[in-house]
Amino acid sequence: MHSDVDHFRGNIHTSWGGAFPSVPGHEIVGRIDKIRPATAAQWGVEEGDRVAVRELVITPDGNRIYGHDFSIHEGSGLYGGFGEHLELLPGSKVYRLRDDRPADELTFFEPLSCAVTWVKPVRKDDTVVIEGPGHMGMATIVAARAAGASTIIVTGTARDRFRLDHALRVGADHTIDAENEDAVDRVRDITNGQMADVVIDAASGSPVTVNLAMDLVHKGGHVVLAGMKDGPLEGFHPDWIPTRRITLHPGAGIDTEQAVELINAGKIPTADLLGDSYPLDRFADAFSHMTERTPAHDSIRIALTLC
Repeated sequence: MHSDVDHFRGNIHTSWGGAFPSVPGHEIVGRIDKIRPATAAQWGVEEGDRVAVRELVITPDGNRIYGHDFSIHEGSGLYGGFGEHLELLPGSKVYRLRDDRPADELTFFEPLSCAVTWVKPVRKDDTVVIEGPGHMGMATIVAARAAGASTIIVTGTARDRFRLDHALRVGADHTIDAENEDAVDRVRDITNGQMADVVIDAASGSPVTVNLAMDLVHKGGHVVLAGMKDGPLEGFHPDWIPTRRITLHPGAGIDTEQAVELINAGKIPTADLLGDSYPLDRFADAFSHMTERTPAHDSIRIALTLC
């Protein structure tokens, strides 16, 4: 995902500040190899169980993230998902996952654990616009539908054609190529002039979608700012907030338990949300696929497996 690419390039998004060198990987599905009886009782799991690992480690000094905030020189150094073993530290949490689907499909729990918090402003029958058809955008589509959204619109660019088409496959009602269409006019047409109740900016890499979000939401609506922009925003008018009564929300929470519950209940099309999967020894190919995508060679998501 975008934060893994950023970490590889030295751009840090965690409150702890990151650590280098480190074992990356924070979307982690595995099996419990060994566990102390007291911890097994606390977490409700046993050796051999397939589990989702919450990325967040809660420590007395603050919250840290597996795959980002632990150096290989700290303790065992095995604190990332791109390894054969992961040491679970105090302050961790795991959740039992279903056994009837491939592990690479189930790693979708992690983006979904973010998306289910991003859609908190969504109410039954709301119209929701999701900016950005990456894997976080896909997670937000299924989370918004689970939250009761009646109409889901996804925006992207011409480069995103493959992803926009896939967004329709996993539950979006409409897509907009914002480079070749007027997104404001399209949303106005789709909503009969009402505009969106909630706009969730899940686009990464460019801040321009923030201003567009403010134009797509109706008065009294909600805007969730979630995608990492890697740069400042120009042209933002703070007066939009009081004059149009727009509520801004940070896309910064996680709820791993709810995400796992949705997956275990069969409410998430994990096969359609997998994307492409590579063995760990083809990490370079996976990274190239993710960062150098072209319309002829694109994917909604990249997963790594150990077998």
